[in-house]
Amino acid sequence: MGKLYIVRHGETVWNREGRIQGHTDVALSERGLEQARLLAKRLNTVPFDAAYASDLRRAYETAAVVLEDRGVPIHPTPRLREYHKGGFEGMTEAELRALYPNEYPGYVSKDLDYAPKGGESTREVSARMAAVISEIKDSHLGDNVLVVGHGGSLRAAMMSLLGMSLDANWRFVFGNCTLSIVDTYHDNAVLRLFNDGSHLAGMESLFANGAVASRSTVAGE
Repeated sequence: MGKLYIVRHGETVWNREGRIQGHTDVALSERGLEQARLLAKRLNTVPFDAAYASDLRRAYETAAVVLEDRGVPIHPTPRLREYHKGGFEGMTEAELRALYPNEYPGYVSKDLDYAPKGGESTREVSARMAAVISEIKDSHLGDNVLVVGHGGSLRAAMMSLLGMSLDANWRFVFGNCTLSIVDTYHDNAVLRLFNDGSHLAGMESLFANGAVASRSTVAGE
């Protein structure tokens, strides 16, 4: 049996502003870095054998904080990226609704084949994520593996792991820097924990009280 420790990246400024990120390479905010530090403390006794992350900074930085000084190489890949949202990236939902009133209903619909101009559909992302998560699972049966990605695309990965219908994409949510754990077998996968953020308890009070010093990048730590 192996274990996949599946994590959505920490918060970015765009997350906080409600902006559509997609493939736009937005770095972690200070709050997101602190979320990753708290997750690192929670996982400090897990002997990771391998790690994979989206090559976008917010995911790779989260993985780097979790695995700091542990000697576990992180394999960055564009295959773990979020949905490409095309020309909608950078907009808030209110801006999208105002600027693209004819497109907006399709964007919020549960249409597996809808894609923004220049972007990806749910069906396309589901195929991409099914392939990469299957490869990771099958390559590491018996290993503890960290997988850091994005809220939307990780939903698609989870659907594939659990053998669920693509329509179930809209029944799950991944919060920033939450932890999900899946036990993996050659012919099965079992969800043990989903979207758990208990390690983040009390974080808001740290920021409110000014207890967290400002550090802008992972590289400076």
